[in-house]
Amino acid sequence: MLYLRILSALIGIPIILGLVYLGGPFYALFLLLVANLGILEYNNLLQSQDYQVPFLLNHLGVTLIIVLIFLGQQVLFFPSLILLFFFLFVAALFRMDRISVADSALSMWGIIYIGGLLGYMLMLRLLPEGIIFTYILLGGVWIHDTIAYFIGINWGSHKFAPQISPKKSVEGSLAGIIGTAVIFFIFALFYPDLIMLSPLKAIILATGIAVFSQIGDLLESALKRQFQVKDSGELIPGHGGILDRFDSLMIAAPFVYYYFLLVNLF
Repeated sequence: MLYLRILSALIGIPIILGLVYLGGPFYALFLLLVANLGILEYNNLLQSQDYQVPFLLNHLGVTLIIVLIFLGQQVLFFPSLILLFFFLFVAALFRMDRISVADSALSMWGIIYIGGLLGYMLMLRLLPEGIIFTYILLGGVWIHDTIAYFIGINWGSHKFAPQISPKKSVEGSLAGIIGTAVIFFIFALFYPDLIMLSPLKAIILATGIAVFSQIGDLLESALKRQFQVKDSGELIPGHGGILDRFDSLMIAAPFVYYYFLLVNLF
């Protein structure tokens, strides 16, 4: 399993970093693909528990969000969500024999969870210094996940959230937060041009990334617990599905986006 995780990382990380560097339609199309694969996994999870899922509307929803953000039409984001809500409401109203209000609510939740949060990864890249901000997001989440995983596996003895994710430990959680903060502090101290923050601001950013990464991971773990599955999918060897790999990034992205906006204001 560890071998597969490392191999997948060695292949996947350079590809993602290259797409971030290219930006523009290349990165947008990548996130569009991720969003549709993610909503497909979500649809399958719902269907496995006998929920009746409007597949087409779910894919349309996440696609619309990514496309609007890429075109710089974030102002249409809220109207689009209302329109999607209307369609899901109509589907539940006129297909009550097959689609319930609960089905429609779960579909809307998935569209916002996957499309909306991945949209922040695109919004972050579209900022003036977006390439650096996105690399910081990716680096912070990957550093945190790596430290938390190896410390937890080797020295974790106190369960962190046993009902949600039995393998997570307090030791791994704390090591992930502290380790990420220390590495960001070192970069801010010795390579300020790379991170563009003071050491204190870098520590705050790193701590936020680590905390939100853990929240994202726990949220997806809770989702899998609800649907009684080990992984959201099997697309990425050693990691599971798209949601298993992007869960932390999706939750951390809004924090990083607004953090840099606030830092630039003050």
